[in-house]
Amino acid sequence: MILGRYGNTTLGVALLAGTMLSAAGASAQVTYDRLLNPEPENWLTHNRTYDGHRYSPLDEINTGNVGGLRLAFALPLIPQIPPGPFGAGLQSTALVDDGVMFITDGAGVLYRIDVSSGEAAYINWIMDPGTDPDTGGIINNRGAALLGDLVYSLTRDGYLTATNAATGEVAWDIATQIDPDEYFTMAPLALEDRIVFGPAGDAPMRGWMEARSADDGEQLWHFWTVAGPGEPGGETWPSDSDIYLSGASGLWTTGAYDPDTKRLYWGTANPTPFGDPALRPGDNLYSASLIVINSDTGALEWYFQYTPQDQWDYDEIGSHQLYEVDGQARVTHFGRNGFTYVLDATTGEFINGVPYVNELNWTAGLDPKTGMPVEYDPALASGGIQEYAIAPLFRGEMGNASDFVERACPNIQGGNNHWPTSFSERTNLHYATAIEGCWGGEGDIGFGIGGPGRTTGSIVAADLDGNIAAKADLPVAPYGGQLTTAGGLLFASMTNGEFFAVDDTTLETLWRINLGTAIDGPPVTYSVGGKQYVALPVGHSGQSSGLINYPVLGDDPNAASLANMQRSWMLYFFTL
Repeated sequence: MILGRYGNTTLGVALLAGTMLSAAGASAQVTYDRLLNPEPENWLTHNRTYDGHRYSPLDEINTGNVGGLRLAFALPLIPQIPPGPFGAGLQSTALVDDGVMFITDGAGVLYRIDVSSGEAAYINWIMDPGTDPDTGGIINNRGAALLGDLVYSLTRDGYLTATNAATGEVAWDIATQIDPDEYFTMAPLALEDRIVFGPAGDAPMRGWMEARSADDGEQLWHFWTVAGPGEPGGETWPSDSDIYLSGASGLWTTGAYDPDTKRLYWGTANPTPFGDPALRPGDNLYSASLIVINSDTGALEWYFQYTPQDQWDYDEIGSHQLYEVDGQARVTHFGRNGFTYVLDATTGEFINGVPYVNELNWTAGLDPKTGMPVEYDPALASGGIQEYAIAPLFRGEMGNASDFVERACPNIQGGNNHWPTSFSERTNLHYATAIEGCWGGEGDIGFGIGGPGRTTGSIVAADLDGNIAAKADLPVAPYGGQLTTAGGLLFASMTNGEFFAVDDTTLETLWRINLGTAIDGPPVTYSVGGKQYVALPVGHSGQSSGLINYPVLGDDPNAASLANMQRSWMLYFFTL
């Protein structure tokens, strides 16, 4: 047993002295050079590559044979805390290094798993940081980071923990939480000598990002994602109050990185107070934005605000992908607000943006020159109330149904939300799995479902200019993210338990399996012994269950079975 911060970190089956560790062998150190140029068989960082593509060069599994994909083996994980309505699922991206997998569960418990045999998965050790089961609120964790011989992960209450990759011993942990209302969900990002991360939060806290030394956790720089008085952007928050101190604008997921320019590209969440702009006049920088930060200094280089003075919870925390067109660096994003965006990655200049969801009513469109909503008035940036095409979610205290105003499209969860998008280096297309539907109206503020009608989903492919190249409808909303491969495939999932592969050009479904419970986690692919595998974490958090809304409608013969869908925490492994 290894005693952690709360004295309950454990080892599975006393494996430190046993044979399972030696079976997988001690992987080579994960150097920065390896993170820059990962081997095809491995998945070493959150998005596999710093550019955010979530694309694998493996092609053994391809459009010609994916129909023969089969379950190779599975591994159950037992949640260390009871599941709540907003957490404790499996949303983590698994990391794989030469047949060794590292994954976190919803409570931030870190597992080292031997997958080297290709026939079974064995837990080598479990590092349990001791998340308080009574912590309440959102409890999710989206993964870890590898660098050197350490695995870096975050607890819900902001401890950055460095764990020895071979033994499971905690090398050190550092308390980083500033405000007790902060909670941490992202997979940290490992760079050459530092770890970058920040808190999530719709709660009344002031969002931030920081870098800490990979050696000992010492803080290297700190950036506030809510601009304060006297700071650039501070004038976009009320000057007669300290509401900026509770402006949220947190970081929920892992950003992209350009190692040549040392720029970090990170999306930020909504401002608070939630839903009612009358309580926070102004644009509320840097909420609902892409912020571009110098990784050496922590200085803001530029930003682009997708929804100034957000009024519908349109966080823009989702994936950003870097690429080039004719030597011009670009960054693209599927907005939770329902638009694709293409920006100049050097200057932040808007290039293009189009709707990608079926129904969008909060604005009449984007200004083709600025990318701002056409109703946006820059004269109101420092203290006014923006009047968009529909009314804000609330007039008054958050959550009071009598104050709810109007049905908003897209859904409060998107469009695309926190689940990762992908970019195929084979097709030069960007892909998102999106929720199709609206939220609220007629006094209904049910989270996720909301209002008359139902949520469904779609797969959307956008070209290098952000225009829609292909789209396929899904009968049920997605929540788990995706990956693309050199085999011409896109793997994705739906909240009804279906995991599937489509042709990356036609979006035709080529293979599917139903795993019996909602899927919140993204797939990865790797190879051991020259054989390709696809791994998927399955275990929903409660958030996704609101999107399985057949029982609400009562018009589907499978409604009863979906209503009784049970939670399960499993890792599934597929191969030919």
